[in-house]
Amino acid sequence: MKKAISALFVSASLLCSAASYAATDLNNTSAITFTNNLTSSLGASFGAGTSTKTFTESFTFTQGSLFTLTSAVISITLSSLSGLDITSFSLSGNGVTSTGTLTSSAGLQTWTLSASNLSSGLYTLSAIGSITGTGGGSFGGNLSVAAVPEASTTAMMLGGLALVGFAATRRRRKQGADTRPTGLMPA
Repeated sequence: MKKAISALFVSASLLCSAASYAATDLNNTSAITFTNNLTSSLGASFGAGTSTKTFTESFTFTQGSLFTLTSAVISITLSSLSGLDITSFSLSGNGVTSTGTLTSSAGLQTWTLSASNLSSGLYTLSAIGSITGTGGGSFGGNLSVAAVPEASTTAMMLGGLALVGFAATRRRRKQGADTRPTGLMPA
């Protein structure tokens, strides 16, 4: 009987701690849709009643070829009413983890992140932090990706450039041979 009561007490405490963890943390995952120029906006807003809670906002996207990524998020604290403290901004996927760089000044937080030569696949961009404003807070940003030319494309471009250079040199030599001064005798 003593073991049963003890097990019941442990189960109830675990259940309560899990419920309290879920009530204090705000977790959200969104899929990113790129426009034609391969950019997308991202962000989140937290309303009243979320003060002192922590959040994890994740943004997922898939790329089909080798690419370079640049992203930035900004949060502005407006007195004690609206504010966030972003503690981490990172990219993960395909065995790659890249962490952003924070620049902070007088209530303005700017996180920037760049990663290059990323292979195709599924990636997640995450912003983690806590809500400091009594009325909540928000952040916003942008994500841009650019395709990296494949090695065969670069090799073909360099081969074509070499061929054009060879043709220009040959033409110049041929024109030089035809434009000898006339009327002069070799010595």
